[in-house]
Amino acid sequence: MDMNRWPPRPWEATTPRRAFAIFTAITGYVASALVGIGLSTALAGVAASVIVGAAFLGVSMLLTPRPPVMKTPQAQAVVNQSTGARLRGYGYALLGGTRAFFDSKDGFLYQVIMMHSGWIDFIEHFRVGDQQVTLNGDGDVTAPDVFVSDNTGNPYIRIRAHTGSPNQPADAMMMDAWPGVWTSAHRLRGIAYLATRFRSPRSDNASIVYPESYNTPVRALCRLSRIWDPRNGNTVWSDNPALCILDYLTHPDGFKKTRDDIDLNSFAIFANLCDEAVPLAAGGTEKRYRLWGVYSLNDEPEDILRKMRATCDAELYQNAQGKIAIRGGKWEAPTVTITDRDILGHSMEQGNNRFAAFNELKIMYTSPLHDFQTMEATAWIDTADQDERGPIPSDLDLDFVPSPSQARRLAKIHISKSNPRWKGRVKTNLLGLNALGERTIALEISELEIDEAFYVAGFSIASDLTSVEIEVMTISEAAYQWNPASEEGQNPAIPQDTTPDLSYPVPEGLELSVDDDGIITATVDDPARSGLALQVQIRAGAGSTWQEMDVQDDNVSAVFGPVADGTYEVRARWTGALNAAGEWAFPYVTITVPVPPPPGP
Repeated sequence: MDMNRWPPRPWEATTPRRAFAIFTAITGYVASALVGIGLSTALAGVAASVIVGAAFLGVSMLLTPRPPVMKTPQAQAVVNQSTGARLRGYGYALLGGTRAFFDSKDGFLYQVIMMHSGWIDFIEHFRVGDQQVTLNGDGDVTAPDVFVSDNTGNPYIRIRAHTGSPNQPADAMMMDAWPGVWTSAHRLRGIAYLATRFRSPRSDNASIVYPESYNTPVRALCRLSRIWDPRNGNTVWSDNPALCILDYLTHPDGFKKTRDDIDLNSFAIFANLCDEAVPLAAGGTEKRYRLWGVYSLNDEPEDILRKMRATCDAELYQNAQGKIAIRGGKWEAPTVTITDRDILGHSMEQGNNRFAAFNELKIMYTSPLHDFQTMEATAWIDTADQDERGPIPSDLDLDFVPSPSQARRLAKIHISKSNPRWKGRVKTNLLGLNALGERTIALEISELEIDEAFYVAGFSIASDLTSVEIEVMTISEAAYQWNPASEEGQNPAIPQDTTPDLSYPVPEGLELSVDDDGIITATVDDPARSGLALQVQIRAGAGSTWQEMDVQDDNVSAVFGPVADGTYEVRARWTGALNAAGEWAFPYVTITVPVPPPPGP
């Protein structure tokens, strides 16, 4: 905790019980003072207890989130580090990890890739390189066909997945291969990891099976942390930002708060808001707010929390009971009005009703439709202001947001908060205490012709208990209204799958003939597929060296010769992109030279 910043934010207090006791004493002092200036004991006690909560509510809650060191797409990397950073996350993510074991034995390369700190809910699928693969019950990769090594069906790759459950056993494949090195004690409880085994490929298939050689990454699309829901008491997977934030506040690797430190009812109400359905321009709906993201446990907790709050326009504050509460995410009409009669002074600044510090907002989010890479949603642009001042860009980094529609909705709110029509401070008499704990208030200042809603960004009470100062800025109900047809923008195009089809067929209809000059011709059926090249080889009987036949321009025939008398074997296969090759046609086709005459009558 930064001791130069006082008071601390509610989640930063290192000794919450002692701090609460101290502030209880302060509350009693303030209450006595308020009684002394004419307030009733009951009113003074309520006002003083609320002042304690207000001491933790500052304008820092509204700062633009600054990203921590790690961004979600970085979690896909598979790295070799002796002490790699632990990663944890919420929602969905495509995970690589840190290799905790990397060694070869008996023609196999074994790896243990530690993906996630903590028990994850489920693994949706696996990828080798950039290809999604299918596993059988033993963890062997059975599809695409390029990962099946030969006609016997032996797999090149085996993947064993562990979700980090509290009772997970040690990996049996690793124990069998490395007795005494990997034992039953190597359970890695609480760590989600992959144990993999790579088998040496055919030399002509090496670049296809392992495009990055022995460093070819193995990754998994995972449904991440299970979290507790105060609405029903269940601990299940959820991407609800309110529940994710609550989990992070109470997690041992987060802010280490207890549930007694939390206003659980406020989180339950906010969770319901996040689950509300919002229409999409293309039809259907999505949840109002979701959180998908991965962070490093080496990052500053406050930076992680900023990114989490940015997914749902959330504000954390300390309520009158000294508990951490949450609010935001929607328009809240003011219930408190302060007029000229109660205003002792003000310092208000008028904006220009355009983007104040920028006129083009670049919006970045993490897209599951683009392999969980950072993508740009349609930017918000003030064309009129650009005509006057030229482009003045700014960025809004929403790393934990998985939807362009959600990103655009949050950007609209961000613009409104970044460009208030009025902002400043208002000094009031003690009636201003009614604004304490409010998210919005209505202000009526006749000399400035102000009669509208304001966001409460800060609050303080004079040391002599005679006045209240409120930091405010206008907030528009329109910022929270949404028309998907006109405001969602053009979502990033989903790229076409450019991965080459490497599941080559086996040549069919292989036939041989020989002419009077001893030239052998091999022909196959046309595969009716572009991008394939025929390869044909010949040898003089089993055990002899295979030699290349000359493939003709028609790509379905090949010639070789002239040859000496004898019996020859011929095989054929299709090759293609990335020097990949399919399986040889088998059994081999034979021909005898000279061709024996047909049997007589």
